[in-house]
Amino acid sequence: MNNEIKIKNIIIYLAIIIISFITADIFFNPEINFKTNFFHNLMHKILIYEDIAPQRLFVKAWRITKNEYIDSSLNGQNWAKWRLRYFRHIKTIDDANVAINSMLASLNDPYTKFMKSNSFKKQKIILDSQITGVGILFYKAGEDVIINHVIANSPAQNANIYTGDYIISINGKEVKNLETDEIAELINTSKDTVDLVIKRKNEIIKKTLIKKVIPIKTMNYVITKDNIGIIYLSNIMGKKAANDFDGIIKGTNNTNGIIIDLRNNYGGIIANAMQMANLMLTNEMILSIKSRNGDEYQIYADNEKIFKDKPVVILIDRNTASAAEVLAGTLRNNINAILIGEKSFGKSSIQQVIPMQNGTGLIITSNKYILPDGKDINNKGLIPDITVNKKSTKNNSEDIQLQEAVKLIQKIVKNEK
Repeated sequence: MNNEIKIKNIIIYLAIIIISFITADIFFNPEINFKTNFFHNLMHKILIYEDIAPQRLFVKAWRITKNEYIDSSLNGQNWAKWRLRYFRHIKTIDDANVAINSMLASLNDPYTKFMKSNSFKKQKIILDSQITGVGILFYKAGEDVIINHVIANSPAQNANIYTGDYIISINGKEVKNLETDEIAELINTSKDTVDLVIKRKNEIIKKTLIKKVIPIKTMNYVITKDNIGIIYLSNIMGKKAANDFDGIIKGTNNTNGIIIDLRNNYGGIIANAMQMANLMLTNEMILSIKSRNGDEYQIYADNEKIFKDKPVVILIDRNTASAAEVLAGTLRNNINAILIGEKSFGKSSIQQVIPMQNGTGLIITSNKYILPDGKDINNKGLIPDITVNKKSTKNNSEDIQLQEAVKLIQKIVKNEK
């Protein structure tokens, strides 16, 4: 069953909050004003429910997963076995945490997880455009804890901490055996400073970072002397992302061409990516969303755009993921944007963030997207049109991928004259 939906109606279709994100750390901000619409009011009511018995919390997570998870076979399992195995043994909230996480782990889906109360409250989607901390994002690969993003003008960046650094310990505690939410908790519970021990190649480096409120600027742009607009997008989070991108497109409309830098962009809110693509398209299909029952919803752009046609080059790397891949892929499919860099991460699953009682939360894969050319990039990634591997110098001053993008724009503009 196929349904065509114009982007202006996407909020109606997205009756649930849908997130597309590379990391497992996806959260609501419980302090947001939920009075903006009926759905947010409903979510607020869920958040302020009184605590319920641990057994009931487990059963609710079991039922939601059974009814909403994208794979209706639940990884080929008899889902009832989990209820039979754990229900009578759950006495405390910790018991429920263990039972729910064990149950969800059986799905073999790293993006579906249950969040404890502390993690769900303290980690949040950056809808208010600021966080308090040291400015690092990280992921786990086995026992390794690797920094995959350093926020601009943060304590981490000012202390010369880089993407790719390995975290060994936080405040004197080794992190290799900790879960991501436990690692985040070490940083969050620090009062004013965070002691980090990191490894960079064969060097062990110790840093003491002073926490601060960090304004998050997820995008900006510059115009070069030869009139090329370079747009930097660090993520696609935030309630103002589409509006900010609107201003950037208008600010670069009189350039000879634009370069959109999506390197190390781990994704964000998929609805943001669709609205951002809509600003550059006219009536073209942005993507298809497939549900667990096989329904397919094709999302189309409106019939007007603000983007003035010009050459578009997009920079991607192995950390370009999910919502960022949506933006890169649909612009390549529809306006022949040229992708330069390295193969992207490869994530096409879409998650719901569901607040639960007892201050907890459930993040569950409920849909997937397909690009306009019909390709599913999950675990495959976007293959660049021009492969240029990173060659970092000691001070990371040489950006050969960006240089290649600038040269390509210059060549296209010269040939058009």
